[in-house]
Amino acid sequence: MNKIETVQNFMLDAKIPLVAVTAGPDLRYLTGLDFHISERPAILLLAVQGPPHLIHPELEAVKVKGCKFPLISFPYGESKETWASVCAQALNALPGDKIKIGVISTQMRYLEMELIHRAGPELRFVTVDKYIQEMRKQKEVGEIASIRKAVEIAERAFLETIRIIEPGRTEKEIAAALVLNLFNSGSDPELPFSPIVASGPNSADPHAVPTERVVEVGDLIVIDWGAACSHYISDITRTISIGSPSAEFEQIARIVSAANTAAREKAGEQVLCSEVDAAARAVITAADYGEYFTHRTGHGIGLEAHEAPYISAEDQYPLKIGNTFTIEPGIYLPGRGGVRIEDNVAITEQGAETLTSLPRELFIID
Repeated sequence: MNKIETVQNFMLDAKIPLVAVTAGPDLRYLTGLDFHISERPAILLLAVQGPPHLIHPELEAVKVKGCKFPLISFPYGESKETWASVCAQALNALPGDKIKIGVISTQMRYLEMELIHRAGPELRFVTVDKYIQEMRKQKEVGEIASIRKAVEIAERAFLETIRIIEPGRTEKEIAAALVLNLFNSGSDPELPFSPIVASGPNSADPHAVPTERVVEVGDLIVIDWGAACSHYISDITRTISIGSPSAEFEQIARIVSAANTAAREKAGEQVLCSEVDAAARAVITAADYGEYFTHRTGHGIGLEAHEAPYISAEDQYPLKIGNTFTIEPGIYLPGRGGVRIEDNVAITEQGAETLTSLPRELFIID
C-alpha cells in the first residue's frame, strides 16, 4: 500500500470525503514531488478513491511527469485569472461528496484556501493533522538511513568548524564557516535551519541567532546545527568552552550531560514522551537548576526540524518503532551563559538507538 492509499483509508474511516495538501514537506512525503513554497500554488486533491488530482504551474510539468504513481495533472499558466477555474476543474472532477475537505492546519495558506473556497463555496474545512502526523512519525528503514547520513554529515562539518574557533572570531564568522563545511561535507543545498552560534551571555538564549559579538576567553559557545540528506534532517547541539570553564559552568555541563543520558536511557518502545521529558528534568531539578531548564526535552525530526512526536511533559504519546527525535536538555543562566547537549535518537527493534556520536562533554578550546 502506498502513502496515498494509506491516506485514503484514513479518510474513509474518518468520513472525510476530500483532502487538500499544499506544497511543502507533506506533499513531498506523500508524492515524492518537491515544490518550492512560492507565490504559485500547488495543491494535491484527494478523494477516498481514485488517483489524486494535482494543480500545479505549467513550468513544473516535467517534474510532475516523473511522479512514480498515477495522478491527474491540472496545470495552469502565468495568468492568475486562470487559477480559480483550474482549481474548480480539478475539484469537480473528483468523485464523491463535496461537503467538507481536510487540510493540514500548519501548512495550508490563505492563497490555496481561497482558491478551494471559490471552487467549492459549500465546502467546510476540517483538520487532518493527526492522520498525516501519525504516518510521518513512524519512519521507514530508508528514512532512518537518510537521517543517519544527515547526522554523519553534520558531525563531520562540526569537527572541521571547531578548528577555526578562537578568541577574536565573531559568532557570524563561525556560523558562516559551519554552513560552508556542511555543504562541503555533503549536505543537501537546503539546510534544515540556520545554525545557532551563541557565545558568552548569548548562550543563555536557547534560540539565539549569530551576531557580531566577538568570542572571548571564558565564554561558553552553544552551537546548534543540522544537515539534510535526501530532505531528511539532523539536529545536533554541542557546547564549547573558550579556555578552562569556571567551576559553575563545568558543573552545569556535567548536569546537562547527565540529564541527556537519563532521557536517552529512559526512551524506548511504549515509553511515554512525557516520561522521557521527566527523566531529563528530574536530573536538572535535583541539582537545583530546574528553573533554568526552560524548554521541552526534545522534538521529532524527519522532513522537518520540528515535527511530532514532542518530548514534553504534555505529550502522552507512547514511543513506537520508527520514531526519530531529539534529546536536548539545557541549563541557561541569564546574562551569563548556558549549556545544551542535543542528540538524535531512533526507536528501533533493538531499542532506543542514539544516532549521534560526538562527545557530550564540553569541547575545550585552549
